[in-house]
Amino acid sequence: MKTYTIVSPYDSLAKNKIDELLRLCHITPDDMTSYDMQEQTVQDALFDVLSAPFLAERKAVLIKYPYFLTGSRQAGPEHDIEVLGSYLENPSKENVLIIHAPYEKLDERKKVVKSLKKKSDFIKLAVPNEFNLLDYAKQELTGSGITFHDATVRLLLDLTKKNADALYKELQKIKAYFIDDPNRELTMVLLRDLVPQTIADNVFLLTEALANKNGEMAYRVYADLMKQKEEPIKLLVMIANQFRLFKQVQLLQAQGMYERDIAAELGVHPYRVKVAMGQARRFRGDELDQVIVQLAEADLQVKTGRMDGQLALELFILGM
Repeated sequence: MKTYTIVSPYDSLAKNKIDELLRLCHITPDDMTSYDMQEQTVQDALFDVLSAPFLAERKAVLIKYPYFLTGSRQAGPEHDIEVLGSYLENPSKENVLIIHAPYEKLDERKKVVKSLKKKSDFIKLAVPNEFNLLDYAKQELTGSGITFHDATVRLLLDLTKKNADALYKELQKIKAYFIDDPNRELTMVLLRDLVPQTIADNVFLLTEALANKNGEMAYRVYADLMKQKEEPIKLLVMIANQFRLFKQVQLLQAQGMYERDIAAELGVHPYRVKVAMGQARRFRGDELDQVIVQLAEADLQVKTGRMDGQLALELFILGM
């Protein structure tokens, strides 16, 4: 049978690929044994894959965290890498060996890595982009008989910060929720109940809704924040910080700077910069400046006692 090498730091994508390979080889998950190379030796895993399967036609052995394929050094059991090289020359005729390397890349100078690239099905999973994740989420929901609107799936991506592993976990939770529910419709309201959100997440959603001129969504997020008894003045400050970030990104983009450079210049996570770049493009001329001035005036009104904080926040949202 075959040997497969999967290179991907995304556990969810790797798990999907492993499940796919098991189906392809007609092996059930119960007939797969895992070996963690941080605690067990490669010799143990190879002895297992060369042993006859029990009550099955074939079995799979999964090698996890093979750090010896990278350039990093770490403490662990004593691995005989030559044994792996020998196995690749004469693999099991019955069983399947799957190696999952959860790293960005391997050390291709190493003899064993060169052998894996030649002697195994070498699968390097591409870093998912927003469109890959959107399609993946839609397929998972549709495959489970769950109906939804595109806007709901986009909200799910925002709530999981377009992180493949976080998205995978939330999808499993959503599918489990609907197991005994004949009315399998995922609405925005239900989604926001199922996926935990911090105040920062909600402020992010609120500013995104305001930037997109989506008044209904903005008011819904605002209502949730009020239910959580968040301080309006605190929310005004956080919203102002978001719009200032949009402005800073807009200015640095105009100077010809790229996403990574802007992130380094501002000292913020590249994901925040990527989102800010998209939102900043929605504002023309001095529109962003006007929004920032409105927020500053609302802040002043509240701090000087001339206006209630909640009223100031509501007027700002309505004015957008």
